Amino acid sequence: IVAELMRQWQERIADGIRALRARELIPASVDVDRSAAALLAGVQGGVSIMMSTGSSAHLRAALDTGIEQLRSAKAVAERS
Repeated sequence: IVAELMRQWQERIADGIRALRARELIPASVDVDRSAAALLAGVQGGVSIMMSTGSSAHLRAALDTGIEQLRSAKAVAERS
């Protein structure tokens, strides 16, 4: 059950990234599946650490970094 939920969650994240790509908010060169996997791993790891420590700092850092990488891909593509 957990594996299926993770697969579905990753697919929803990928759908969101594809929507950003379709609106040209991120470049077509972004690897959607890899980016979705990284964001999901960041969420899962961040939540696990948060549950152990009571701090959401790691979760926020993982999400901020993943989102910033998507944003910076657009800036790099525009400079090329």
